[in-house]
Amino acid sequence: MYNNILVAVDGSDNNRCAVRTAVDLAKNFDAKLTAVYVENVGYRLRADVAIQDDPMKNANVAFQFIKEVSAEKGVEVQYLVSIGHPGEAITDMSADYDLVVCGTLGRSGLKKAVLGSVSEMITRFSACPVLLVRSKKA
Repeated sequence: MYNNILVAVDGSDNNRCAVRTAVDLAKNFDAKLTAVYVENVGYRLRADVAIQDDPMKNANVAFQFIKEVSAEKGVEVQYLVSIGHPGEAITDMSADYDLVVCGTLGRSGLKKAVLGSVSEMITRFSACPVLLVRSKKA
């Protein structure tokens, strides 16, 4: 059913359920799995979120959890890093995938702000089906 899955990764605790779900789907469907981290330069929901100057350092932190989960499950993952608005970048990438998996909450944990700006955008404009995974904290 799914051969090529894209999972949005931001490194937050809220994102862990989406990551676990994407890894499980890739294993169950024997699908290729790509994790994407989008560095949103110039826009922050919270002033107290520490952002490093190097997007690759942020990406490596964001990818840590999926690396652990995919290794446990024996799933190979390709990693992509992009710069820009996460909703726009992931929507643009969606044409190359059968499924996009993302969480309903992001780094900030602000339900409406994040759902409205990223998850909702991906859901509305993606070129393929989207699976929104609710965080256990929600």
